[in-house]
Amino acid sequence: MSGVRVSRRRFLGGSAAAFGGLTTGLFGASLAAQPKAPPLARPLSTLVPSGPLDEAYWWKVRGQFNVVDGLTFMNNGTYGPTPRVVTEALARYERELAEDPTDNYRNEGRDAVRARMAAFVGAQADEIALTRSTSEGMNIFIRGLDWKAGDEVVYCSHEHGGGIQPLQQVEARYGVKLVKVEVPSPPESVDQIVKIYERAMTGKTRLLMVSHMTYVTGLITPIAALCGLAHSKGALISVDGAHPLGMLDLNLNATGVDHYAAAGQKWLLAGTGTGVCYIRRDLQDRIWPLMGYADQKAVHDPKSTSFGAKRYELGGQRNVPSFMAMAEAIDFHEAIGKKNVEARVRQLSTKLRGGLKGIPGVKMWTSEDPQFAAGLTLFSVHQIPMENVVKAIYDYNRVWIRTMTTGNLNGVRAATHVYNMPDEVDRLLDAVTHVAKNASRYMTTTTG
Repeated sequence: MSGVRVSRRRFLGGSAAAFGGLTTGLFGASLAAQPKAPPLARPLSTLVPSGPLDEAYWWKVRGQFNVVDGLTFMNNGTYGPTPRVVTEALARYERELAEDPTDNYRNEGRDAVRARMAAFVGAQADEIALTRSTSEGMNIFIRGLDWKAGDEVVYCSHEHGGGIQPLQQVEARYGVKLVKVEVPSPPESVDQIVKIYERAMTGKTRLLMVSHMTYVTGLITPIAALCGLAHSKGALISVDGAHPLGMLDLNLNATGVDHYAAAGQKWLLAGTGTGVCYIRRDLQDRIWPLMGYADQKAVHDPKSTSFGAKRYELGGQRNVPSFMAMAEAIDFHEAIGKKNVEARVRQLSTKLRGGLKGIPGVKMWTSEDPQFAAGLTLFSVHQIPMENVVKAIYDYNRVWIRTMTTGNLNGVRAATHVYNMPDEVDRLLDAVTHVAKNASRYMTTTTG
């Protein structure tokens, strides 16, 4: 299979195959009659499993998305397409506000979403702030601590700038010392990872900053073990959880984390400008709000808009439709089942990594051990520049992935989620095989 072209914008979600009729392939003739406007969302009750989770079931899930015909999208690690139920909710909330702006803050609605999110991630409602991004959540915690000159922070070289740059700010402002560690790609064991962090800690270490899943290689960091390490040394732990929300079945209270910042626009599929910041209840009085809009005298009053973690989200008028529609994103995941979502993500990524391993010239940077990997896969093809690899794969089979580089890594990253299908993984593998066999053609150009 090669050279597929997108002739016009049609919507895969409305195809007969997407609703369980598997008589034609992904790009079969049945798509010719597709409407140019996306169909309406089907009731989420149709996604509640009533039998085996076979490919007919996952076609029904795919049918909830408006991904255009001919495009295999594998970059929801940056931004995930919203399912129809979320897309329609966003439009509905926008329309309702336009029709009746009297309740423009929607505080009760926000609290309802907060409660839903808390249950979804294994936390208490007063430990959850609804934010606009992972980076905002990281800034809230890192900038909210009372730092002193000489305090130390240990972090990994594969952390995202949304976590590293706030650390650099407190380094410059307060004289905090940043200690960077290197974790192998892939690592050998949980014990190896823990010892790397432990060796970097001193009596002045105040914080470990780690990613639950690194955005670079997709490494799942053993955060429960690192929580134990940090707390045994009198330090706190701040977790960049940009990727696991909507991919892994989370229980934050059970992990023992002090802080966890997550994204809504990635695996949760909640749309842009959405995020979550968890701060453990007994730490909140030690973490100052990022903006000075919360009433510090009312943070312990359950009736106050500044109560608990809500103090961290008061920064003026918010995009009401975006945070309200997070509830529909949660509904979508819960209809399928969190454990079923994680299992499907792992199934597709395991298929991808197994196929990549057999292609000569491909180097895998992501672990094949399921305790260290799930939905993100980083690989490189010979010494071909990563930009050329991404373009060549897209031109050859219309599969969209992204470039990724840091330190000694120079590769491309693919993300597999519930809207992807096994034959789309095959399309990526087919394109990678083509690029690897024709490496000289792509070293300096991506033409042809």
